[in-house]
Amino acid sequence: MNTFRKYPLLYSPLHTIEGDSNYIPLNGHFINGFIAGDGCLALSLKDKNFGRMSLQITQHINNKLLLVSIANYFKSLSKVYPHGPKSLQLTLSGIKVWENVIFNHFCLYPLYGSKKLRLDKLFTIRKLILNNEHLMRVGKYRQWKPDIKLRIKGIWKDD
Repeated sequence: MNTFRKYPLLYSPLHTIEGDSNYIPLNGHFINGFIAGDGCLALSLKDKNFGRMSLQITQHINNKLLLVSIANYFKSLSKVYPHGPKSLQLTLSGIKVWENVIFNHFCLYPLYGSKKLRLDKLFTIRKLILNNEHLMRVGKYRQWKPDIKLRIKGIWKDD
């Protein structure tokens, strides 16, 4: 759909420019539309960042103001980064962001469609790690309990 579109360099749609009469203020339903269409709900299963949840939204470079507005909506300090030659990405991650902002957002504005399946898995995983009983002390460090890691992997991979 966007492959052969021609945009002037650094074009921003008027509805994304705050202060313009065509500006459309964001709300939770609008943002969920982007998440359903262009978003990614992810969970890291790699050892270093195991259990790290992230919400990523990728857009064409001309939609930078929109991605910045979405970051502002979530009161996130996350920046919009290049994701390819003509795309940008906003990534929201971290336990505090998820616990204090993103989970609350989805409680107020339910997500529908296939992304809801992944979100439901993240909510289930959240219950497992909410009270920190998923961690064990090894020396002066805390590590994931192996049985909890296996449960989380099973929940995430379950189709």
